[in-house]
Amino acid sequence: MGRAAAGQPAQAGGALDELRFHWGSAYNITLAGSMWTARRRDGRGDVLADPLPEGLRLRILADYAAMPVPRDLPVTGCGPAPGGQP
Repeated sequence: MGRAAAGQPAQAGGALDELRFHWGSAYNITLAGSMWTARRRDGRGDVLADPLPEGLRLRILADYAAMPVPRDLPVTGCGPAPGGQP
């Protein structure tokens, strides 16, 4: 395995950490295989997905600009609490 291939998991982890640092209080962000996804923590809207972390970041920015996500939601889970307001 070459240097570029060996560095890819570390780069993905760094990008994931970066997205979660900036957007983790509003979105549940994951990397599954080669697809980056984000779900709003308020349970509204569709899943955002992109094959590149920068593409997902741009989708999050557009989604948040159109309808901001409350930042005081619980960090665990991706929807509102049972019996809570949507």
